[in-house]
Amino acid sequence: MVRLKTENNLKKCPRLGDKAYQQAAAFIRIHNGKNPLDNSAVHPEAYPIVEKMAKDLGLKTNDLIANKEKISQIKLENYITPEIGILGLKDIVKELEKPGLDPRKAAKVFEFDPTVTTIKNVRSGMILPGIVNNITAFGCFVDIGIKESGLVHISQLKAGFVSDVNEVVKLHQHVQVKVVEVDEERKRIQLTMIL
Repeated sequence: MVRLKTENNLKKCPRLGDKAYQQAAAFIRIHNGKNPLDNSAVHPEAYPIVEKMAKDLGLKTNDLIANKEKISQIKLENYITPEIGILGLKDIVKELEKPGLDPRKAAKVFEFDPTVTTIKNVRSGMILPGIVNNITAFGCFVDIGIKESGLVHISQLKAGFVSDVNEVVKLHQHVQVKVVEVDEERKRIQLTMIL
């Protein structure tokens, strides 16, 4: 195990070549590292550019980070290099404005009904959480946490006429469904999304 104090320490990882380092370095965040840029999406190859930007403004690098007033004074065209063009510089400035911002959306927590473990537990009238796991021309199938997925017929997706299932649901969408009918023998569950 290699304990990282700077992103350059990443180069010491076994079997990590130059190309892998180049592609991975901007995704590594080192909190309280030696270089304040290590906790940002700025690639280590661009550190000298950011340091020059800060120096040209009479600042230290860590005083430039999150300082929107000073960042707005940077003339990007002065920092274009053969490796980093104006678009790359705009990305760097965005990261300097909001360092460490995680662009991913928060994951939605999803749980199936814990009382439903087999088709024998499914009863008409139950309202259950589910995930759309297949879409067809005649409706969609919803995983309710058991082996058998339930069918929501196109006529049961919403009130009113539906011509295209894809206009109402998407694959992997989280939905609430109501059990209309259960056929244990044929292992079929009919559902509705009209609650």
